[in-house]
Amino acid sequence: MSASLLVVACAGADEIVARVGDKEIPLTEFEAAARKLRKTGYDHIEVVDQAAKLELLDGVIARELLILEGRKRGIDRDPTIADEILKTEQRALMSQLYEEEAVQKEYPHTDADLLAFFAEYQYDSEVFSRHIVCDSLDQALEVLTALKSGVGFESLVDSYSIEHIQNRYGPGGWVGWFKTGELYEELRVPLSTMPLGQFYPEPIKTPLGYHVFGLKARRPVDFEAAREWLVKSLRTQRRADDMERYVVDLRRRYNLVAHREAFPVLRSIRPETKTLADSDLAVFTWRGGRLTVGDYLALLVKHRARNPAGLDSAQLYSAADNLAGREIMKTEARKLGLDRNKEVQQKVESKRAELLVKWLYHTEAKRSALTEISGDDVRAFYDQNLDLFTRDDGKVTDFSFIRDNIHTLMRNQAETRAMDEFIARLRETYKDQIEIYADVLALAFAEERTE
Repeated sequence: MSASLLVVACAGADEIVARVGDKEIPLTEFEAAARKLRKTGYDHIEVVDQAAKLELLDGVIARELLILEGRKRGIDRDPTIADEILKTEQRALMSQLYEEEAVQKEYPHTDADLLAFFAEYQYDSEVFSRHIVCDSLDQALEVLTALKSGVGFESLVDSYSIEHIQNRYGPGGWVGWFKTGELYEELRVPLSTMPLGQFYPEPIKTPLGYHVFGLKARRPVDFEAAREWLVKSLRTQRRADDMERYVVDLRRRYNLVAHREAFPVLRSIRPETKTLADSDLAVFTWRGGRLTVGDYLALLVKHRARNPAGLDSAQLYSAADNLAGREIMKTEARKLGLDRNKEVQQKVESKRAELLVKWLYHTEAKRSALTEISGDDVRAFYDQNLDLFTRDDGKVTDFSFIRDNIHTLMRNQAETRAMDEFIARLRETYKDQIEIYADVLALAFAEERTE
């Protein structure tokens, strides 16, 4: 900390522990950041004495220096980063709008409420089943034909089930116990009514694909055992219901109108489409705004809209409708001044800081590390550290088996060195803009001193 200015100041109500440029670091913010650091690269700190506090503050200041440097370079004006920051602001605005205008602070309930919810949403029973999920109906019918001819279910999983679905399910397509109400809606009636030990006689389509499935077991769920889960789920459902009612009312107040004549133009968009002659054609309009074909295409280019080429008519309508609905919500949020809300601003600034730090880490550390390490360097590290690769039986692991692991280790070490050197340069550059208030720092982690 020799490059920093340590000052003594009377701890005021704001309890600022340090300043980096214009950024003030309150004591509570430092403690929260320090706790995170202690779970990562600072886990060697066991006793938080003043020296440890300075070390932790050093880590917090390092991050603030990266943010300061990132802002100075204008990195947050990079189109990709600026778009990420904008998306964060939009999500934060909509979330805050829900919290302030749609949902309640508390959702009290009685046992009768829980029991009704338990039964209505089919959380009172659960099933144990296995699935093969196919891309097409024809594939699913082939699976059923094979099962009827006596082919084993397990032998068909690898050949027919979608790969990422196989990775989610257990061996042989088993998915374990699921409450009936947690299943895709299309599967609830079949799995609630079909005989045990059999396969359903026809494929069932869900958003995942075409399911061919068998049921092993079905059992009731104990209400008392599920009580805590039900309380949380009921609250979540009531919040969701309130949000849905609010959105419906908001759309009504903004007079949201769909223009069906624009949808054939939307459907003509392909992944390679860059411009459209009818780009100004309105897809949705509302009081004070509209969503055009050109707007949809611009969002698609930024990967913020679904590709029409892969959607049916209902899905395309829903995709455009959701975009229009989000625009209405953002308009309402700004109308209510939620863009000036402290929590919204904190989320935006937190995302900005995260992106600045990542960008600088990539440019200053990762790129440097990638160009530093050669095959000869890796071999030399191995030869100089044979004790690290000696097994319990006294034999040394062959270089060919661990070459990639050594390269990764050396790259990580090089990244750390490069970042340390970069931060050291930043400390020198901004040394006159770093202040530490030692008396406030001494107050940190007071609860650990009383334990």
